[in-house]
Amino acid sequence: MKRAAAALCAFGAAWSCGTALAAEFEFHPSLGLSEEYSDNILETSTGRKSDFVTRVLPGASLLYRSGSLSADARYTFEYRHFAKGWKEDEEVHTLALGGHAALFENFLFVDVSDSLSRRSLDVTRDTTTESLFSDQTDENRATVSPYLLWRLAEKITLKTGYRYTDVRYWEASGATESSGSTSAIDRREHRGYADLTHELTARLSLNASYSYGSVNTDIADYTEHNVSGGARFEYADKCFVYGSIGNSWQDFDNGRDASNFFWNAGVTHDFVVFTGTLEGLVRYSDDPLTVSTKETRYSATLEKRMDSGTMGFSVVRSEFDAEETLSLAAESDRKVTAINLFTRQELSSRLAVALALTGDKVTRDEGTGYPYHFSGSASVTYSFPYEISTALTYTHTEYRYEIEESAGGRQTNRVILDVRKVF
Repeated sequence: MKRAAAALCAFGAAWSCGTALAAEFEFHPSLGLSEEYSDNILETSTGRKSDFVTRVLPGASLLYRSGSLSADARYTFEYRHFAKGWKEDEEVHTLALGGHAALFENFLFVDVSDSLSRRSLDVTRDTTTESLFSDQTDENRATVSPYLLWRLAEKITLKTGYRYTDVRYWEASGATESSGSTSAIDRREHRGYADLTHELTARLSLNASYSYGSVNTDIADYTEHNVSGGARFEYADKCFVYGSIGNSWQDFDNGRDASNFFWNAGVTHDFVVFTGTLEGLVRYSDDPLTVSTKETRYSATLEKRMDSGTMGFSVVRSEFDAEETLSLAAESDRKVTAINLFTRQELSSRLAVALALTGDKVTRDEGTGYPYHFSGSASVTYSFPYEISTALTYTHTEYRYEIEESAGGRQTNRVILDVRKVF
């Protein structure tokens, strides 16, 4: 929480240099209550235990807008009580704050942000969507970024700035049989950057970027140079293609150097009936268990938006290549293929239903774990007058060693009733 205070102090100093005009201010306390039943509260493959979990979630949100300053913050305190005592009661804090200041006639800007939330330890699977604690850690990420916006010509803009990022992790309680004993790696990053954008026409723009970073972690330190260039072209209404290429040079303090080519490209086309998107990229991924991990990702999405809701599906293929000698993870290189189907329909102005199905397969060069993972959820939400909302959700999660055989696997069913009031 100290990083949140530091970010707010820096932002307050920037605010004092700006001009305060007529401001918009909103403050809304809230209270949430949730009751959950799980037939496998410890998420084990054998000796399943059922339990009821009562969650109390008081919180508040704040919004401020003026001519030169904007800020918003959301905080929730969550108390979890496990009725049968299979797990100890726990407290969870969730924080999201951000601010933006425009100073000196829109030339100098300052952005600050801080977030505190649960984070999945495994980059191949987001366990926070299906579990209260499995393979998770608490992540605090604070960022301060002052920058200058140079308008070199009518359609040429240069953004130069500095960004400091501080990421800290705290062990989340409730490790399961799949959690292991690995710990996430704290990191602190100083980065200077320059981004150039040239809008050649209303539909075509070019961009170039350079950044230098100094990264300090609990395991190793390194410096990094990144150079890239690309373009974006809108060839029709709501249809565009983009791409960029670049290279990253990393110099680790143990004498090891790395040079990797990276790129990203994609196309989005509006077929009227639905929208299709194809994307691919190579980048350094934000992995809590490694100092440096390169991700190669390809995805395809079809989505249909309607007046009463949306529906669609996506296919994603990702490969994660870790620097093995710098990793605390029991596994290094991983590949995951996932298929997702989703729909949400508004049956009335107050009533909505949603359905999501996911299946994925993870292969690992080292380490252990379930290769196959399937999950499904169905929910009904209803909004009452006076800012009261309720939701009833059922989820089923399954892990298997073989796709056609459930022996040795792990299954969990959860039923959750949420009620929330905003004041």
